[in-house]
Amino acid sequence: MKKDIEYYKMPPENIHELIHFIINENHLHHREIVTAEDINSTRQILCAEEKQYFNSHIFVAMSYNIICGSIRIFQKTPTQILPLEKIFNINVEALVNAGTPIYHIGRFAVSKGADKRGFHIFKTLIALALQVVQQGHRGIVFAECDVKLLRTIRLLGIEAEAIGKPTLYLGSETVPIKLPWAGYQIFLNKNKDILFNELRIFNLELPDINVSP
Repeated sequence: MKKDIEYYKMPPENIHELIHFIINENHLHHREIVTAEDINSTRQILCAEEKQYFNSHIFVAMSYNIICGSIRIFQKTPTQILPLEKIFNINVEALVNAGTPIYHIGRFAVSKGADKRGFHIFKTLIALALQVVQQGHRGIVFAECDVKLLRTIRLLGIEAEAIGKPTLYLGSETVPIKLPWAGYQIFLNKNKDILFNELRIFNLELPDINVSP
């Protein structure tokens, strides 16, 4: 029986659908008034950026073949530059011990009204992303998120450290954060049931996506 919400791992060729979703959600959440030219320019920039992260894992929540949630994570290679390094001029290597795996989480969004079971989609997407890190060796996660999302992450029991001052990015006040390995272990242990139920996504083929307007 098909569930209302199903989770999938998105292949690289669907990046345009991912970016379409992210841009739509940003505009809906922040009620920005932008031109079609601005939207197209932002889409091209974000798609080009995502294509550089060839080693990424993209997870999406879908409701009746429409994306209603997304998250992306990858382990940084020496030649890759993280978004927060460009936006905030931060050298992440200087913030970790030599040899520590560095991960970046981005493209995190949940459609307004989709999370009818409280924070279930929210928690599931974060758990799926952090599980990728968990398979490595005590990796440290970096991200940029708006201040409201940061508060929610902390309420979920994830230790998130702000490593810079907020700035306006994609329509919202955005802050760079660091998640130390120990800071997300309690969250993962509390949500093992979510991972048990949803890790089957690795064996599911992504259905055709209906792009919402």
